[in-house]
Amino acid sequence: MVSTGLREKKKNARYKSIVQKAELLFLDKGLDNVQMQDVADAEGIGIATLFRYFPKKDKLIVAVAVANLEKNIEMFRELASSSHTAYERLEHVLDYLTRDDQLQNGVKFREAFESYASFAKSPLEDIQDYIDTQKEIAQIFMSIIDAGQIDGSIRTDIPVKETLITIINAYGTFGNNIALKSPISYLEEDIAPIHQKRILKEMLLSYIRP
Repeated sequence: MVSTGLREKKKNARYKSIVQKAELLFLDKGLDNVQMQDVADAEGIGIATLFRYFPKKDKLIVAVAVANLEKNIEMFRELASSSHTAYERLEHVLDYLTRDDQLQNGVKFREAFESYASFAKSPLEDIQDYIDTQKEIAQIFMSIIDAGQIDGSIRTDIPVKETLITIINAYGTFGNNIALKSPISYLEEDIAPIHQKRILKEMLLSYIRP
């Protein structure tokens, strides 16, 4: 007889597997073009089984978006709690936000998801889960502010919280955008994305340096 604990583990493993398969399909075909039957076929389960986990496609889309964000949480915690100065920690966060391997999956999906959510006629069901995950990540970054006030590596004569979040959002959005467009938009070596990201990072960090 299968124990309740084992049944839950299998259920959770199946849930994660469905989300992973769905993400690959969404990245390959686009959110609008993937049908629930496509996900069921990729997972090797019946459509009725899939609907027991995700009664609506939008719930699956949000689940993928949340899982996509959660992949980075442990790395953000590691970067934010390192022994470096707060200034150096922020610099490391900015570097991580535009790593090439991130662009191959996470960023591409988040761009598609946030566009999809913004055009939805009504708020997506479970969207609060995505918002809460974003808040969790923001709280991790807040620890860098506390460290900066202690070690003096970040200016204290500016609204530090608002400035830090603005820097992270601006750099992440800009870096991801130019990297995703680079195959068609940036042909000259001197304006390649890597140079633009370096310049923007120096500009943003110079503002918070004491």
